[in-house]
Order: sequence, then structure tokens, then C-alpha cells
Amino acid sequence: MSCNSCPPFGAYKFPSCFQRYGGVSNNKNPGNVQTLHSLAHNVMPKFYDGVELDYYHRLAPNKFISAAWVLSHVRPAGFRFGGLYTFRMVDDFMLTPTIVGDIHPTTLAANLNLLYYPFKPLRLEAVFQKAGEDTPVETQYTIEWTRPCDTWTTNLYNVRNETGRCTSSVMRSISQHWAIGCELLVEWNEPKKVMSDLAFAARYSHHHYSFAATVSRQGLDVSYWQRIHPQIQMANMLAWNRNTRKTIATICYQWNFWNCAVHGMIDSDALVGFMWTKYLTHLPLQMGFSVVMSLPTDRFAFGMRFVLDPSGLRRGD
Repeated sequence: MSCNSCPPFGAYKFPSCFQRYGGVSNNKNPGNVQTLHSLAHNVMPKFYDGVELDYYHRLAPNKFISAAWVLSHVRPAGFRFGGLYTFRMVDDFMLTPTIVGDIHPTTLAANLNLLYYPFKPLRLEAVFQKAGEDTPVETQYTIEWTRPCDTWTTNLYNVRNETGRCTSSVMRSISQHWAIGCELLVEWNEPKKVMSDLAFAARYSHHHYSFAATVSRQGLDVSYWQRIHPQIQMANMLAWNRNTRKTIATICYQWNFWNCAVHGMIDSDALVGFMWTKYLTHLPLQMGFSVVMSLPTDRFAFGMRFVLDPSGLRRGD
């Protein structure tokens, strides 16, 4: 499928790993339950807070270094540096394990991500995050088994003897357009206190629109995504929480131009947001700014981001 309408500056994260399987299947892999609403969430603006300066430099096809400086009231301010390294390469293909990380040299706050495919269908991933010297390490472990028509996933969050959370989910395609799944949540705060919950998920999708829903005892999430034009996407989202008895509806859009992209949103709480990003033609610089405003309180937040990438890594060259 061609993607001529995509903006030239890539995405904010690494693309998914594509796998090839033998045989013939009329159904497609549905992904996992965590990414059920990803099409709608990707249309939402990613709001910046304050000023952020990023630098990326590619040392080799399988490794690059990065640096960032943030001035913000919400995010941790200061300077960070890090990078990505993939251990194995065969011809032009990068093979895992892959390490991604960064560190704040003053506070020693750090992030570390380890990704490994022992063989094609199995994904092992570990994420570690430490906010400072005196804070415990936040951990997340993922084990995912992918087959042509279904995906089995287990996530472990901050698993310790006293506290922890675990989710196990399965998502399966039952036709070319329909996919269903479920997720089991187990959480414990004390050795004698264990809480569990079960959620059900379903999605109906075509190449230009998708409808997804998740329901459990805690609430309901519904999303609808549609590509109304080769360069325009629209998304509607509805979330209801049973404990707070609160419902939030959101409408957002994404408009891609040949050298920039515009995102916008408005929700039922009268929160209005806008994001604009552009990759300059003659300079290896991506720039963007965002504004989010609460109409009932007349308060707003403004942010800017600049990404300098001489090697063209963020542009996908």
C-alpha cells in the first residue's frame, strides 16, 4: 500500500516490526488489546509543555546518539543524553536485541528499554524507569506471541512481593474485518488482598475506517477512526468511568500537507487543542508548537519543540 500522503518527517516512535509467515491466511493479525484504539489515538495532538530541544545523530545504520534539553513546569527539566544500539545486522536488516536509553546527568534519572526477538513470533521487552536516586525503579516486562490470526500478550508492571499488577490478553481475527479479544487484570497491594477484572474488546475495520470498543466493570471506551481524504484523518473517542460517573467525548483530526502536519481536538469539557509540525526543506530541522486551552477556566498552555537531525534519521531518509 502506498503512503504518498504521509508527512516526510516520520513518526514519534519506531515503526512496528514486520514479520513474514509461511502459508496462506485470509485473516490479518489484529495486534494486541493495548493497541486496539491506536488509530484514533495517533490522530490526537501530542501537546508540548515549555520548550524542548532535541538532537539526533546517526553513527551507523544500527546506532545513533541523542541529546535533549527541556524547560518545562510539568516534565522534568534539564539536559538528557542517550541513544539506540542494535547488536546484530544481516545485510541491510537490523536484528534484535536492541537497547534504547537516556539519562539525566544531574539527578541520575534514567530510562532504559530492551527489545529482543528470540525468534520471529516471540517478542520480549523490558522497560526500566528511575526518577531519581532515592526512588524505586519502575519496571514493565512484556511477553508477546504473535501468530497470523491472533496475538497473546502478558504484561508485568512493578511486580514485587507486596504490590504489583499483571495483565494477560488475547486478540484474534475471526474474519477479514472483525477481531475480538479479552484481557484479564490481576492486581495485588498486600499479600492477602488481590483484585481482578476482565475486559472484552472488539474491532470492525476496513482500510479507510475502523470502529473499536472495550468494556469492563470499570467503564467503557469507544473509538472511531476514518480517513476521509488521502491527507485527512478524523477520529471520535468516548470514555465512561463507572467509579466517577464521568463521560468524556473527544473529536480530533489530522491534516497532512506536503511539508507539514496539523492536528486538532476538542472534547466535551470544552478543552481545545492544536498542534503544528514541519520539517524545513533546506535545514535538517523539525519544528513544532502546540496550544491547549480550557474554555471554562480561560487557561491555556503553549509549548514548542525543535529537533535537529543532520543525518536525516527522524526524516526517514
